[in-house]
Amino acid sequence: ISTLENIAFSEDIEATLRCLKSLGTGVEQPSPHILRIHGIGHSIPQAVPPGGLPRFDCGESGSTLRFCIPIALAVTGGGLFTGRGRLMERPQQPYFDLFAEKGIAYDLSGGVLTVQGRLASGEYRLPGNVSSQFFTGLLFALSLLDAPSTITSTTPLESAGYIAMTLDAMAAAGVPVDRSAD
Repeated sequence: ISTLENIAFSEDIEATLRCLKSLGTGVEQPSPHILRIHGIGHSIPQAVPPGGLPRFDCGESGSTLRFCIPIALAVTGGGLFTGRGRLMERPQQPYFDLFAEKGIAYDLSGGVLTVQGRLASGEYRLPGNVSSQFFTGLLFALSLLDAPSTITSTTPLESAGYIAMTLDAMAAAGVPVDRSAD
């Protein structure tokens, strides 16, 4: 159980909570600015559409979408991702390139992104000039797998500070992470 305090609720936080529930986590709110998140498998199962993939309503939150895509592949074998506004028009090509390389099926049509397959431990390479959200999503997801993985930036990182924050937060939560200077 993770307890989060001083939560300032926003539409992005609400979208993330919806997606956590779709992954099978339990969420309780004992007071207006505190959340308790119970690990995967501690909530009432969500309705799964035909094809066996859960739905993830990301609202207008780009970070929620980019964090949850690889996590869903690691935990549930994929999902159907939707959003509002222009969210589903935002670039996802760094993931699509990885998916093609790793044999993960994806389709973006009619405002729905369908991803299906299992994220596997191994080496992942991303260009350093993409949003740090792609690195963070992979870091979160790969830490859920049984064997170690490596993420390599193929060019200098433009958002190294955000990636460092992710690594620091993961380390504070007890996730073992090794990082090299380069």
